[in-house]
Amino acid sequence: MTTETPELETPAKGGGKRRIIMIAAILCVLLAGGGAFAWQHFHHPASHPEKPIPQPEKLTIITIPTMVSNLDTGEGRARYIRISARLQVEDSKDTAKIGPLMPQIQDAFQTCLHGMRPEELSGAGIYRLRETLLAQVSNILAPLPVRDLFFVELLVQ
Repeated sequence: MTTETPELETPAKGGGKRRIIMIAAILCVLLAGGGAFAWQHFHHPASHPEKPIPQPEKLTIITIPTMVSNLDTGEGRARYIRISARLQVEDSKDTAKIGPLMPQIQDAFQTCLHGMRPEELSGAGIYRLRETLLAQVSNILAPLPVRDLFFVELLVQ
């Protein structure tokens, strides 16, 4: 009887280690399978039907005629700026509505430029000028959506 008891205890201890190894192996297989499923699910979009990407409306570019204006130097000496710009609007049918308002847009440009000093156009000053002019043009064309204003040419004497 004493010889059988140690034999029964030894396999039980070894069986505990085997059980732990088996559980660890099963967990590894489950984790690997879950990882493979996640990889296939998230990194292979071709297996899933893609939703169509909504296309933005056709954007139209409108050219604002080149203007020459004098800047406020405060010295009595004239310094000139030459500027040409383009507007980006949402739809091409709006271009017919913008044509009659072009003199008001040009007047807004001239008024803004007459009040600026040449030093204000250095560095971030061009960005501030663009934002100011974009706000004024958006107010002039109020019901029409203006997306952006681009400077094509900006020369300061």
